Amino acid sequence: MALTTSLSPATPLLQANALNPLGWTDDQILEKVYITHVHTAERYDVESLFNVTSNIIKRATTVADSVVVTTGTPVGVIEDKVALSTFDSPFLKLKHIASQMMNTPHGEHHAHQTAMSILEQLRSYTWDGKAILVLAALALEYGNFWHLVQVPGGDHLGRSLAQMNRVHIVERNRQAVADYNRLVKNLLIAVECITELERLSTKGYDLKEVPALAEAMQEIPVAVYWAIVTTVVCASRFDFLLGESDDRYEIANFDDKLAAVISKLKANLTRSRKKIGDLEDYWRRKKVLQTPTEIVEVLKVLIYHNEVHDPHVYDGSAGRMVSIDVFRKKHVLLFISGLDSIKDEVLLLQSIDEGLQGDPKEVKGYRKEDFKILWVPIVDEWNLLHRAEYESLKLVMPWYVVEYFYPLAGIRLIREDLNYKNKPIIPVLNPQGRVVNNNAMHMIFVWGMDAFPFRPSDDDVLTQKWNWFWAEMKKVNPKLQDLLKADSFIFIYGGNDKNWMQEFTQAVEKIKRHEIIKRADAMIEHYPFGREDHRIVPRFWVGIESLFANMIQKTHKDPTIEEIKSLLCLKQEQPGWVLLSKGSNVKLLGNGEPMLTTAVDFEIWKDKVLEKAGFDVAFKEYYEVKRRNLGEPCAHMQLANYPADILHPIYCPNTSCRRSMEIASVSYKCCHGHPQTKAEVPEGGNVMIEKKYDS
Repeated sequence: MALTTSLSPATPLLQANALNPLGWTDDQILEKVYITHVHTAERYDVESLFNVTSNIIKRATTVADSVVVTTGTPVGVIEDKVALSTFDSPFLKLKHIASQMMNTPHGEHHAHQTAMSILEQLRSYTWDGKAILVLAALALEYGNFWHLVQVPGGDHLGRSLAQMNRVHIVERNRQAVADYNRLVKNLLIAVECITELERLSTKGYDLKEVPALAEAMQEIPVAVYWAIVTTVVCASRFDFLLGESDDRYEIANFDDKLAAVISKLKANLTRSRKKIGDLEDYWRRKKVLQTPTEIVEVLKVLIYHNEVHDPHVYDGSAGRMVSIDVFRKKHVLLFISGLDSIKDEVLLLQSIDEGLQGDPKEVKGYRKEDFKILWVPIVDEWNLLHRAEYESLKLVMPWYVVEYFYPLAGIRLIREDLNYKNKPIIPVLNPQGRVVNNNAMHMIFVWGMDAFPFRPSDDDVLTQKWNWFWAEMKKVNPKLQDLLKADSFIFIYGGNDKNWMQEFTQAVEKIKRHEIIKRADAMIEHYPFGREDHRIVPRFWVGIESLFANMIQKTHKDPTIEEIKSLLCLKQEQPGWVLLSKGSNVKLLGNGEPMLTTAVDFEIWKDKVLEKAGFDVAFKEYYEVKRRNLGEPCAHMQLANYPADILHPIYCPNTSCRRSMEIASVSYKCCHGHPQTKAEVPEGGNVMIEKKYDS
């Protein structure tokens, strides 16, 4: 019995402590608050209500501050954010809430109970709507109070109301006014943050892309609770403002708690605004990239931040910085890469850069001078080591280089839209800034300058360009397929000069075993055509000549006909012909004499294999020099089984010539088995035509 008696007086205190929200965790508060909310989102013009409430509190706290410092400073101009004539105040609801709050007994547990009651009444409002309505109810009373402080002497009604509200007492309680006023200001800040976060959440942003906003929306119910319970404490402590009670400790506790809530809200708001700003900037840049009109604008959105108004790039050929406007009306090969392991790519682009300077100046309707290369280095964080690596690489690049030691503004676009996956790529952009080739790297590695102007269609044409050759080769030697699969460099060569064939074989074998070739990680194979079985040679040429005869009759000329003509002309030349390919990708077709000289002279040009973009590029470069030195021989073409009634003009396959070939001789053979004179040409007979052109 004595034990029961001793515990009874403490029971109300224990209950009060259990209901003290200052001792609860956010999860405990959220559990209590969330059950009061329904998602019908009752529609009310809370934005206008908040603007009016904000005007009232700002004016009222300014008046209170003037009392605290006894300056009597008049209230400055605070612009009304909403036309008062159009605003319909929920007056009765506000008065009811204000009455509830002002009649709340002192004590944290009582403040909590009133706050929960108000939340139940406002259960269908949005979270920011709840906080705004409660703050507006406080503003209605607080604004009236401080308005009466300023009543002029001639306003007898106002003076009477001021006396009734005991406003004359406030000057005796300046410290209390200061403490109270600071809490009211913080309440306005808290509700401003809540309102702004709610506004941002309705803008349609993907919360996965704005994690700070997602985090804030999870915390909003708890923040609203603290705003409301603190407002209840404010409204129920008007006696503290009038000096009739000393609840400074309780007010300070709620002020500290609210300050912590505000700090978290502001942090999330700052991070959300930053991320949203980044997102909107990203969408703006993405729109420019996806609907481009001008190449320079596309380059700017990919590389530079908005603060850079006049971007410059490094001109490797001139050794100085130049305006990015050099790319205006140009096609751009964007070389995008990191700093590591790009030696092969640099060598490749060096050969392309040389090709863009060389003849012919125009190919397929495109001028080479209109094509520019721009290196865009991708570095997550620039440090002294990265700067040194960059400077070293820049020295061997005779093209344009981005010199911008900050994270690229369009790095997300480069990764997502241009598909950069930390491996070098070369997207090609036209003068309008449209991406015409997502990545020309592979086709440039395979075809070099033959891929110009680097469109996907150029790759398709080049890939299909020699299908006819491999088809005929595989017919006569199916085992050749295994050699092609190895993706090695393959010399296929043929001719009637056995000595030349032997010399070329020996020269290639010597190259194959050379240390330079091993260092270049290249594999070289050779296939002397017809050496193992000479019977396949005529079968092969019959197939090629038949193919040519069929093509020459077509109204729409197949582009591969030029390669067929070149091979047929080389068939007639001495000492033979050579074709160099990488796998099935033909790199070079040429006459046996300069080909042999090039192979024999390997010691002269061997270093070019490592300096250039591969064995084939170095071989072709030296071959072209030797071919020009030897001069251009006549081009001959003899066609057996060629229909006599389709004597179409045939043009020289030499790219520097292209003149119509003269008919040097024609032999006729009758189809009926009877002897015929040259003057008698039977209809439908077969002919042998030899065409030549003296270059």
